[in-house]
Amino acid sequence: MQPHASCMWSLTSIALALGSLPSSNAATCKTLGDSGSTLATSLASWLSVDTSVIPVDTMFAEIDDSFPWFSKCMAAINPQAVYISLGSSSTLKSCLSTLEEFELDLSSADGWAEACPVLENTVIPCVQSAMTEAIMDAFDTTSGCCDDFLAKIKYFFGDSLDDMVNKLLKLGGNAACAERSFTNLKGTATKELCGYSAFHSFMFIESDDDAINLLSLAQMPNDQMCNAFEGKTFTNTKGGSSKIGFGTNDVDTMGICLQPVDALMQYVASWPIFSLVLDADGTDITLSDLFTAGKNIRGNAILAYAKTSTNMPMMFLRAIDNLLETLDGKSSSATSDIEEYSEASGGSDSSIADAFLNFVTQLDSEATALKLHIPNNGGCTYPDQSITEPFGSSTTDVTTQAAGSSSSASKTPTFVAFGVMLSLLATMTLF
Repeated sequence: MQPHASCMWSLTSIALALGSLPSSNAATCKTLGDSGSTLATSLASWLSVDTSVIPVDTMFAEIDDSFPWFSKCMAAINPQAVYISLGSSSTLKSCLSTLEEFELDLSSADGWAEACPVLENTVIPCVQSAMTEAIMDAFDTTSGCCDDFLAKIKYFFGDSLDDMVNKLLKLGGNAACAERSFTNLKGTATKELCGYSAFHSFMFIESDDDAINLLSLAQMPNDQMCNAFEGKTFTNTKGGSSKIGFGTNDVDTMGICLQPVDALMQYVASWPIFSLVLDADGTDITLSDLFTAGKNIRGNAILAYAKTSTNMPMMFLRAIDNLLETLDGKSSSATSDIEEYSEASGGSDSSIADAFLNFVTQLDSEATALKLHIPNNGGCTYPDQSITEPFGSSTTDVTTQAAGSSSSASKTPTFVAFGVMLSLLATMTLF
């Protein structure tokens, strides 16, 4: 990664940490398009950049207009203050010290046995501490500039930001570090951490055909989930027969470890954001179809959403292009990175937005054949296996609200939906 790219990623991560110093009241909140915003002046001081040469008013105009709740909150952020706050936390210092000495190995059972105590006793408490000591506390000092943002988060996800993060940590921790007891294919009574069981269950892959069959993971109906992960033949979302090689080549399936993974997926599926209807180049797509039994979304529809110029992906990329061009100039390393990305995607584009469009367009033909669905609520049971979850039963944290259960679907392009679409796009590119 080039230095400027690393810097941009770091700054983006800090910005998304959502910390700030006291700022103006909500009635006079600035936006990303204001060169005098807290974010702009803080970054200018930190990076020794003159904000007057950056046309933020035009650069972020689209984001200001479409997502004012996001813009005014981000503009109130002081990344330097966040950095200092996090750096001065004794809890976080202790966490980082522990992590620096830890060598991660997720390819073996012993590696997971060492990793899970660190996850449970260091990583998760660290994140929770950061949420309490820096992030949520910082929102209280923005004089209301982030109130709308926090309200949107609760509207989209059904929980406040800190509650949502805590639930994800708990459910993710259970999926990774629950311990299952079972009899393996060799007839030996065994105990394994679920992170290793899940990882090792894919070690059946010995050929290209084995790998290609994994594409069915993205086209798996809810009621076929149990059969699929047991390595049995199942009916995919296109109505055809599929089979993934789980349980073959002397490799155990993940078995009961599927339950905490399913619980995590059920929680995600319950988010109200999946009631949104998105514009995919003139065609409506309903995100809840990704999770709802009997529903799916065409892969090319997701690509169409990503390519539509008025949607968040293209707005975001155009803003990044303008920022890099302003900061670095046409002969800079930024342009070099754009050209490298463009060449990798088979094009000759001079901007990230154009290179992205070229890359996504190349996926169209393959994506058209996909009917995407994220399996959840499979109800899989394993009477001959048992499981112990470190953070309590996953099912107690899964909300009973069904995906897309809102009385009326919202039709709007959203910043959060952009993240959902990028995740799905990344999933497709793996295949």
